[in-house]
Amino acid sequence: MLEALIAGEGLQRVAEIASEHADAPVGIFVPRPGTDGADGTPAERYVAELVAGGDPVRPAEAADVAPIICEGVLQGAAVLLGEGGPEAGDYLRVAAVAALTGIAMLNARDETARGLDTSLLAELLARRDVRGDDVLRRAGLLGGGLRDGLVAVCAEPGETPARDLVATLSAECPGGIAEAVGTRVYALLPRGAATELAVDRLAARAEVGVSSHYRQAGDARTALEEAELMVDLGATVATGHTLRLLFRLASSHPEDLRRFREEVIGPVVRHDDQHATELLVTLRAYLEHNCNMNLTAQTTFTHRHTVSNRLTRIQELSGLSPLESEDRELLGLALKAHRIVEAREAA
Repeated sequence: MLEALIAGEGLQRVAEIASEHADAPVGIFVPRPGTDGADGTPAERYVAELVAGGDPVRPAEAADVAPIICEGVLQGAAVLLGEGGPEAGDYLRVAAVAALTGIAMLNARDETARGLDTSLLAELLARRDVRGDDVLRRAGLLGGGLRDGLVAVCAEPGETPARDLVATLSAECPGGIAEAVGTRVYALLPRGAATELAVDRLAARAEVGVSSHYRQAGDARTALEEAELMVDLGATVATGHTLRLLFRLASSHPEDLRRFREEVIGPVVRHDDQHATELLVTLRAYLEHNCNMNLTAQTTFTHRHTVSNRLTRIQELSGLSPLESEDRELLGLALKAHRIVEAREAA
């Protein structure tokens, strides 16, 4: 069991090993502070009430209980969920001791994390020369499991306390790293279903940007920048995939993206700059409202005829008609490229 903990397999693996030897299911329950186990099984609720200082009735499914006590404080319990074999009680108590060791390892890891002179994600955002192997080493000290690739997340907390978002990501993605940096929350998470679920839950509480999947730890900073840009640009599910592809192009071939932007809408950009017009604003609103002239006029606080005149001027400058589907797709792609180029140049 201790070997499983040292290998980083966690308390779940300890419970599985104990179950094999006890000839009955074993659960190891260590409630998080402030939780009452209301959403758990009867055994989980029982342990949560014990940890909270209550005196609950042991449920029928709990054949035996071995407390997990650290420095005189009850942290949780290993529970035998069935009759088990003749030595089931012994293995249950070994599991409790192993769990106690696991908790001590987590505490030591937390102390190590607090002892680092700067947070990993803050350092990645501030520096471009952090090596990939250093990212993996530091992530390992902080509990991260990023060797198989990573996805970056950036969240704008809004009314939600940043610490709550960090706690959500840490609980849902134990192999990831989440920190509050400035006014935002950033995270590097392993790719997988758990990360997707955590991001979905986070998006219900905050504005969230998600990067592409990066295979190398050395790309962690780029991934964080991509996630941050998705928030800055207000990427939606519909636009996010395209923006992420363009961001990857901007990172690998920035001149190609600038050239594409220039060839398609460069004259329109310069016209706005020189004459203080709002052709790009109108084009963006027109595309975002599915080419509805009335909604575009309402959004840009102009008359419908003004919108029509601006679209005509865009066609004159670019040679592409916002009213034609193929031209419209090209204009929309160039507009996204323009937003990314501007954001990266301003950073």
